[in-house]
Amino acid sequence: MTGLPDLHGFGPWVPPSFAAVVEGHQPEGGVEGSDWLRDLPRLVHECAEEWGLTPTGPVMHGVCAVVVPCLHDDAPVVLKVTWPHPEAAYEHLALRAWDGEGAVRLVAADPSRWALLLEPLDASRDLSAVGVDESCRVIGSLLRRLDRPALPQLVRLSDECSRWSTKLADHPHALPRRIADRAVALLRQLAVVDGVDDRLVHADLHDANVLAGGREPWLAIDPKPVAGVPEYAVAPLMWNRADEAMSASSTRNHLRRRLEIACAAGDLDVALARDWTFVRCAINALDEASEPDPDADWMSAQIAICKAMQD
Repeated sequence: MTGLPDLHGFGPWVPPSFAAVVEGHQPEGGVEGSDWLRDLPRLVHECAEEWGLTPTGPVMHGVCAVVVPCLHDDAPVVLKVTWPHPEAAYEHLALRAWDGEGAVRLVAADPSRWALLLEPLDASRDLSAVGVDESCRVIGSLLRRLDRPALPQLVRLSDECSRWSTKLADHPHALPRRIADRAVALLRQLAVVDGVDDRLVHADLHDANVLAGGREPWLAIDPKPVAGVPEYAVAPLMWNRADEAMSASSTRNHLRRRLEIACAAGDLDVALARDWTFVRCAINALDEASEPDPDADWMSAQIAICKAMQD
């Protein structure tokens, strides 16, 4: 690959800030984080050779992936290589199904290397640059545009309901009793709702996962796709900008307004979105409680959101 820097060791392909996050990752059906980091320069090099890429800028990264700006056939693209984990396993299939409609366009994929070639977006501009009400409108609209039939490979929400019910039963004291009991009751109801597994859903659509594009004002990235219902995807809008919600004169009214704006823009069922938000926030709090050093503020925000979603 012409112009590729020295790839021995981590070098410039593994920014220290990225290594600090990933090297502690335990395997999730794949490779441990530190082992993958050692292999990352080779993966980047092989992708560059396979696709004929020339790097054009510094390496960027999120929590689990590096992104390298490149040229491909004289056109700008970005190479994304992800640490193998289940949530990212079918990202390429979701992006292919959307084909650039409301989401970043997939140019090519190499699932064996967990590598994607994507259209370039403006990583310096995400939805945090706009007001929270406008962010909710944009994301609601994107949810409507991203609605497609579910893909057979994806995790199904009905199965997740069963798994989460078991988890709640195994940790009866991790959450306030009323929150845990309501979450279990909702999970039983939601698991049998008509069409619970029927739609392709972006499960992690929040400010940082919507970037400014050249061909459209805003495009979704990093889908973490599931087979479910679009109302499931409203929850991240509630825990997004949690500090604004927690400091509002009425947290409940603030969060209800967010949910109603998103549902109106996405033509979604408000009551169903409330129920899924309650469940997802309860599970978030439960998962955090199991951490060695749980984030009390995060847990408190999740419980507050649950309370705001109750009638």
